[in-house]
Amino acid sequence: MRYKPNLLLYGANKNFLSSFKLAVTMRSDVDHEILSRSVAKAMERYPYFCVSVEKEGNSIFLQSNPRPIPVFADDRRVVLGSEESNYHLLTFACEGKRIFLNASHYIADGMGIDPLLKTMLYLYVSELYGSEGLICERIAMPGDEVAEGEYAYPFPDLPFDIDGDYLQRSLKKSAYTTDFDDMDADGLYAYHLRIPQRAMMQKANPSDGSPVSFLSVMLYRALHELDENIDQPIVAHVQHQYRAALNTPASRHSLVNYIAVSLPARMKAGEVTLQNTVLRGQILLGSEKEADLSAVNRLLSAFPSSESASLAEKKQAMSKYIEDSTCNKTFGISYVGKMDWCGLDRYVEDIHAYIGEKHTRNMILVEVMTIGDDFTVNFMQSGKGDRYVSAFTDQLRRMEIPVSLVGEEPYFLCDTQIPD
Repeated sequence: MRYKPNLLLYGANKNFLSSFKLAVTMRSDVDHEILSRSVAKAMERYPYFCVSVEKEGNSIFLQSNPRPIPVFADDRRVVLGSEESNYHLLTFACEGKRIFLNASHYIADGMGIDPLLKTMLYLYVSELYGSEGLICERIAMPGDEVAEGEYAYPFPDLPFDIDGDYLQRSLKKSAYTTDFDDMDADGLYAYHLRIPQRAMMQKANPSDGSPVSFLSVMLYRALHELDENIDQPIVAHVQHQYRAALNTPASRHSLVNYIAVSLPARMKAGEVTLQNTVLRGQILLGSEKEADLSAVNRLLSAFPSSESASLAEKKQAMSKYIEDSTCNKTFGISYVGKMDWCGLDRYVEDIHAYIGEKHTRNMILVEVMTIGDDFTVNFMQSGKGDRYVSAFTDQLRRMEIPVSLVGEEPYFLCDTQIPD
């Protein structure tokens, strides 16, 4: 079967890796053989993830790929879409207690990959320990019907007929950037934090805060405390997704949008509740349906519509679109919502998502997930150095919110290869 790809896949290159990694830490060492069987069985339920990128004329498309999804016995860097990944845009691996999933960000986003992750974990856990206590009714199983809404191309062929460029923000071209000059510029580094959900939301709820807006305020305050002479806007890059606006709730496509929000320097000494309210309001306005449809229109309009456009022109257009959309931000933050673990969390110790690009060297990246009663926060940056993460956690503790540093590590992301 052939699938139309997300247009952003054209922008995947050595500067835009366009990939993400999930790391699930189990409570005991991972059995590679059982994991391999579980992955193979799980992929029977998700055939639209078993694809390779093929070229036809000046276009690329996703073609069903019958080769097995690789499951490596160590955490290794591979090039997605190449021979070493069996030409898949998705691979698995394990090492010690950890299971890794590496994927192109343009075949799925966090919400899109979540069902596959749960299916695989269910098959793995049930073979090792049995299925007692697991709520399999909420987990997609091999043999279940695959609904067209899961894989159907969600974007329209032409831009939506809406009035103007709704809420296109005129934020300054430049934003305050963090300084990693004294760190290892060649490597990505992550700090793993744990925050009790209840303790944090008790502080955020009085101003209708969300995890994203509240943690953004904490980082905003931390940056101003570290640098009292900030004269550029601190711009947060809040991840959002188009499923509601496009009426595609079951879509497994990557439907990620980014909302730029900012607090002026004059608010740096303000109350947390006020800062939270202002940021939350910007996020709500930026996630209105009209704003989402306008963002989709910008994506469609950026892609060369001429039939004579070359593949190189399409790649260049999408690379520029990605760069314009993601650069000039101080930090990026994402939260996909409270995960429904269906009882699997009894066997899972931790989970973290990893992202990053070469052009985000001066941007802090924060991925928020949930396990049990905790938020797991992955605080990522270019190179090792605890200046920013310490200032961030200090702000949380001043709010009487317990936060623990439970791990830190260098990490890597996989390149994505598409045809020339």
